[in-house]
Amino acid sequence: MGRKPEEYARLLASALCKLHAAESRGGSPLLSENSVRVISQTIAAAMDEARNIHIHEELTAMNERRERVLLHS
Repeated sequence: MGRKPEEYARLLASALCKLHAAESRGGSPLLSENSVRVISQTIAAAMDEARNIHIHEELTAMNERRERVLLHS
């Protein structure tokens, strides 16, 4: 996935705002099964990517701290 999790969040928020506005006007039916599936999968993918980025950043920071400790020992 080429987008950052923040970009997915903005896209989802925009889509949900548009759906809410359309439903408020009464011109749109409730979300279809396919829409719910796509939104759910997109949220799950964004969360997984954010989690992986966080894990990678934490591992990098731990390794850097360990290297500094070894250098100063």
